[in-house]
Amino acid sequence: MNLLLFQMHTDPEQHPQTEEYWGHVNPIGPRACYDEGKRVAETMCYAYAKQENVEVRVARIFNTFGPRMHMADGRVVSNFIMQALQGDPITIYGTGTQTRSFQYVTDLVDGLIKLMNSEVSSPVNIGNPDEHTILEFAKIIKTFVGGSSEIVHKEAAEDDPKKRKPDISKAKKLLGWEPQVPLEEGISKTVAYFRTELKHSEKMWQPKFLRDAHK
Repeated sequence: MNLLLFQMHTDPEQHPQTEEYWGHVNPIGPRACYDEGKRVAETMCYAYAKQENVEVRVARIFNTFGPRMHMADGRVVSNFIMQALQGDPITIYGTGTQTRSFQYVTDLVDGLIKLMNSEVSSPVNIGNPDEHTILEFAKIIKTFVGGSSEIVHKEAAEDDPKKRKPDISKAKKLLGWEPQVPLEEGISKTVAYFRTELKHSEKMWQPKFLRDAHK
């Protein structure tokens, strides 16, 4: 099974993105290896399937979040939550009008299992079409975490996609799958996980006499 975190187009010319859309990528930009790597992965997957006469399943995975994400993985969900929990400014690159669609991890797992158990050999989008701007998402995170973090804007990253939203009509029709977990519910669970992990990591780095003082 080939799993592609959907980044096959820097700034998509189709919105929402269907499986038939081949993408729009800068092949020499700073994200080129990341973007093109996913395209060539599909090429190699299907070439191998034809050569060896085997079945393949290709999932195009859109932005996913949930508990057990690494606290420092650099993705927008973990960045925003960690910044808010630590009282740091919540950093948005660019205006914040760029959009993303976030799915909760259990929905992704359910979709992958259904795809693996299906007879669908062509690519299938697995994502949540509930679209939000990055600024909206930052405000949602701040609401759930609380605190006094300000939202600040920095220079936009080069080739950062302006919009991303999956068309999941194919998954609905052929897999009987669609996301079930609302964004707010997923964020609440993820914030709780990060809060616990942050407390745990802080204790690990404290001398014993300081840990004892906090009991």
